[in-house]
Formats: sequence, structure tokens, C-alpha cells
Amino acid sequence: MKRTYEETHPWITFHVDLSRIDYRVWMLIGEAQSKCEHINGTPLHPETAERLHRVYLSKGAFATTSIEGNTLSEEQVLERVEGRLKLPDSQEYLGVEVDNIVEACNLIARDVQQGRPLALTPERIRHFNRLVLQDLKLDDDTAPGECRQHSVVVGNYRGAPAEDCEYLLEQLCSWLNGDDFAAGDPILVFPFAVLKAVLAHLYIAWIHPFGDGNGRTARLIELQLLMQSGLVSMPASHLLSNHYNQTRSRYYQELDRASKTGDVAEFVRYALEGFVDGLRSQLEVVREQHLLVTWKNYVHELFRGKDTPARRRQKHVVLDMPMRSLGRAEIRRVSDRVRDEYAGKTEKTLTRDLNALSRLGLIVREGGGISANYDLIHAFLPPRVSTEA
Repeated sequence: MKRTYEETHPWITFHVDLSRIDYRVWMLIGEAQSKCEHINGTPLHPETAERLHRVYLSKGAFATTSIEGNTLSEEQVLERVEGRLKLPDSQEYLGVEVDNIVEACNLIARDVQQGRPLALTPERIRHFNRLVLQDLKLDDDTAPGECRQHSVVVGNYRGAPAEDCEYLLEQLCSWLNGDDFAAGDPILVFPFAVLKAVLAHLYIAWIHPFGDGNGRTARLIELQLLMQSGLVSMPASHLLSNHYNQTRSRYYQELDRASKTGDVAEFVRYALEGFVDGLRSQLEVVREQHLLVTWKNYVHELFRGKDTPARRRQKHVVLDMPMRSLGRAEIRRVSDRVRDEYAGKTEKTLTRDLNALSRLGLIVREGGGISANYDLIHAFLPPRVSTEA
């Protein structure tokens, strides 16, 4: 006997035709895998690693709640994550929405790190929904973690029939845990993990099993599936949520297109484009740290064996300069140690030091500003032909 959803939602098939996914998607997946491996295999300074984790956790929480209507800014969400944001009573619910997502993300991270069994089950999905809705004021017909008993419409989209939601959750978990996503070949582990995460998100959006919090629940499932693959770092696992929020209008267009055609290929491509863009941005953070490490090693090597007060002062100036142009007066205050070393020194001393650093090629003067000459490090990169016009 046919179920109601088969008549009303024929696109919910629990099947994906990989032949519909074109070469561009596979190339994006290959680039994503390469960048994930690069990021995962690159040691970061503890401060950089913590900043990357904190920033992308807040970005993920911001994106996941903002797309559902939360009006806190990204800066406010970061302050909330760091425990610095106090909201008036009338707005506290906005902070609670963020707290719930952060708590759920940290729970997933702990479960993954501790090696707990993380098979996706209907109960696990219901648990995520309870987490995102805890301590929030809800409609009377919405019970956290329980499948809805009423019809829902989101925009122009009507969720699957309420009487089929429990069954559909079971079918979804059975499909995602089944042979369709069992990568027999190690080379397919990463592609299948990413496809599985994106399709899990899409199907939860299609089914819409809960009275509220479906989008947030879908993004938590996606986060878990990416993290538990062991191939995507926690900061990178937040990138899809961030992409959906940054391209919100297209996100809803792609959801709508996929439901009308039953073809998931365009949604997968849209998701992968954003994922790769986010990975490129994260890799820039990694490259910036490596540039700084190489710069510091170069400066230390240049001053090796030159341990006079003047040389130490000059070395500390150039090592402590930020990656921006400074006014002359700022040079003496770039760090506590530089401030101490220039205490009681005249402007002539600063002029001599800057001239010495300039002769060494370690600083550049331009437009009245002074900056460290980080371009020196680019000479250490492998040579290549420029394709810029």
C-alpha cells in the first residue's frame, strides 16, 4: 500500500543517481579533499588553532540561527560564544538560540573526539531537535524532539505529511547508513562523506519532521556527518552552514528547484561551491601563519651573532610589527618590550634603527607609513608563470 508522501512528495525517493552529478562537482570534491588534508596536516600555533576554532564555531552558530531569523550580529554571536554578551531580558531568547547551537556543536565534537558510537538514528535526530529548542518559547503544537502531528508550510513549500514523518526518519537513517554510502574503495570515503552530509541536510529540509527547528537540526546532522568522517576538521565542518546563510536567497531557490525536479545534482553543486570557497578562506589563515613563521625565522637568522643593544632593539621592532602600515610614532609602541627598549631614547635613535632596518630590506616606507617587508618571503615560494593580465 502506498504511503501518502509518495503521492504528495514523489521527490523523496532515498536514491541518488550519481551519473547526474557532473564533472565539475567531482572536481570540487577533489579540491575540497585536498584542502581538508592540507589543513588537517598542518600544525598551527596554539593561539591560531584556538582562534580558528572559536571564530568558525561562532560563524556556524551565527549562520545556523541567523538563517532562521535570529537578529544578533556575527560580532554579537562571537561575544556570546566567548561569554561576553549580556542581553536585555526582552532579547535573551536570541542568546539562548545561539547557546543551544553552541552546546550541540560542542556535544558533537566531544562525541567524535571520544570515539562514541555515532550512527545516525531517528533518536539521535530527535535529540538534536531537543537541543536546538530547549528553553525556547514554542507554539502549543510543537514538542521538542517529537515528530509533528500537523501540516506545516515554509514559504511555498509544504512539509511531508505528518502521518509519514516517523516512517520517513527511519527510512532516511536506514538509507544513509546503508550500502549506497558504503565506500568500498578508500578513494571514495571523502566524496561519500560529503555527499552523505549534504543529502542528509536536503532530506531533513524536505521531510520537515518537527514543528520547529528543522533547519537547525539539519545543519547539526550535516556537521556530525562531516566531523565523524575523520576527514573534515571542526572549523571546516561549519562552512556549509555559513555558506547557506551567506547565500540565503539562493539556498531557498536550490531547495525549491530540487523538490520540483527531484534532481539533487544542482543542490549538491551549490553546496560544494560554497564549501570549497570556505576552505580556500581557511587555507589563507594557515598560509598567513606559515608566512609569519618563515618571516620570524628569516629575521632571527639575519640577526644571528649580532647581539648588541641596537641590533636587539631593531630585531624586536621588525618582529613585533603587525601586518599593516604604521605611523612613525606607533613604532615605539608595537609591543611592551619595544616600548621598554625605547624608554629614554631620542628620536635620533629611532631614526638610526629605521634606517638600519631599511638597508637590510626588512621594512618599507610608503605614503608616510612604515611596514614590515613581508614580500621578502614571497621570494622563497616556488617560481611560477603569472596568469594575471
